[in-house]
Amino acid sequence: MKINHSEVKNFFRTVMIALTIWCSFSASAVQAASMSATPNARHAKAIHAAGKNTDKGIVSKKQIVKEAADAFKATEAALIALNHDQPEEALAALEVVSGNLHLLLARDPALGLVPIDVRIQVVEGVTDLPTIKKLEDELEDLVDDGRYQAARAIIDSLADEIRVTTVYLPLATYPAAIDAIAPLIDAGKLDEAKRQLIDVLNTYVSEEEVTPLAIVRAEEILTEAFQVEHKPDLSKQETKNKIEELVEDVERHIKVAQTLGYGGKDDYKDLYEGIAALKDAIGTSGFKGEWAKIKKSMAAFKNRIIHPRG
Repeated sequence: MKINHSEVKNFFRTVMIALTIWCSFSASAVQAASMSATPNARHAKAIHAAGKNTDKGIVSKKQIVKEAADAFKATEAALIALNHDQPEEALAALEVVSGNLHLLLARDPALGLVPIDVRIQVVEGVTDLPTIKKLEDELEDLVDDGRYQAARAIIDSLADEIRVTTVYLPLATYPAAIDAIAPLIDAGKLDEAKRQLIDVLNTYVSEEEVTPLAIVRAEEILTEAFQVEHKPDLSKQETKNKIEELVEDVERHIKVAQTLGYGGKDDYKDLYEGIAALKDAIGTSGFKGEWAKIKKSMAAFKNRIIHPRG
């Protein structure tokens, strides 16, 4: 079997992106728990602040995550015990839940949503523009014919993204709800206790953030273009040709992201303007400045896509 080295390189690059996101979670996500903004804003601020944490602070935050996650698991254990008609085991599990959560609130009464889990999924879809256009036409025909289930496979293939799902435990309501269940078990009202436990478990908050892979690839190619621009072993014309090729590739990836529907037309205005300015600056002293501008535009674009307003 012939190995495509470009595909192997892209695979490991994608894995490293996912690992980077995972590593940032434990160091920063709990920073979000005590903020009063929306979950998206909390997550963004937490990541921004992660680099400012001391080692001691990070350990403390990891402990908060662990205790909250243990409380959630103990709640599940209590429900399993009740389903097996084991009220004593259920009460013991609920004592763990109550103890963990009240201890967390005693340390910091302002804790609101505490992250207890993060899941990362890398979905690599179609990235060839002619193929995307062909699939769009097929999809339109299937929808027009009411063949929605057949259309689903095409829709799935038009996703090219990193999905980060964070699960939060609502400390504002969770402890009180747990404390109300133990008396029901003591009174032998096991069915009612089960129902309330299920309700409590369903109060977790799940938040998904989506980053278009095409834009991530475009950023990496931009970095490569900047590195090529500083290579001393290439002739001036050879360097210029290579950079032009890379910038064209960046523009292609931006078009892929737009064609796949990540954001609206207005979201891409600054990116296309930045690409045009970068092309004009190739081989001049202004390249570095234009390169920095479009990198900034891409970061702002990703933030808008990950944290849409409204």
